[in-house]
Amino acid sequence: MRTNAKLKAFYDGVYKKGERAHYTQFRLQTGDLPAEFSAVFALIDWEGKEVLDVGCGTGDMCALIAGAGAKRSVGIDFAESAITEANKKYQAPNLTFICGDVADLEDRFDVVISNGTLEHMDDPLKTLRQLKTMLKPGGSLIMTCPNWLNARGYILQTLWHMFRAPITLADIHYLGPVDFEGWARELEMDLEWSTVDCEWGSGMKMVKDLERRLPNVARDAGWQTTKEQIDGFLQWIETKVVPFKDEGKHAGAAGVYHLKLRS
Repeated sequence: MRTNAKLKAFYDGVYKKGERAHYTQFRLQTGDLPAEFSAVFALIDWEGKEVLDVGCGTGDMCALIAGAGAKRSVGIDFAESAITEANKKYQAPNLTFICGDVADLEDRFDVVISNGTLEHMDDPLKTLRQLKTMLKPGGSLIMTCPNWLNARGYILQTLWHMFRAPITLADIHYLGPVDFEGWARELEMDLEWSTVDCEWGSGMKMVKDLERRLPNVARDAGWQTTKEQIDGFLQWIETKVVPFKDEGKHAGAAGVYHLKLRS
């Protein structure tokens, strides 16, 4: 199993190569941000808040929050290449980027956010416990991670659970609302959750994603799957599944979880 320590080298490579060369372009929304970033930004009023972004990457979310009037927006990432790029892209008096381990920080924050990190952590609940200790009274944790309660998820999770096909490059957990509801009880925090991007979960974005992903899954799994077989499956999905795209609360391709300290 891939461990968190090994991910440092993985993400250093991602950021050196460039995020746009690594991440799927059709995920990007208005302003060149994924839908989950926009959803996180819309959750609260950032004016006057002290905010920490754990696993900040090249700083897009931190800069957005700083521009929304945060008293202090701090981004931390263990990938030096990411922090170097963040400092090149963004400068503001209320904006700071740190290369290091979040466990070394002693500050407290009104909000701690982390987009797309828990699925990579060796022990997600342990990580959440640690982040909770960094909150000021009344503070919030806001987390995002891939959500699998949709047609795309059911297809890929079947390949993983039944055949151990490598469906992602770096995820070691496949998380969802049930996990977060359990963790909220353990942490004694209140939880609100939603999902975003149903088009990626069961619409044409899903088809495009599977068109890109399935040949790589078959190759890495050592299967003798032909292009004609994959194309036939994709055509079936496009004609039989996409017309019934699921737009329920659970069905977006990314989950957004807001954990709040109790008074």
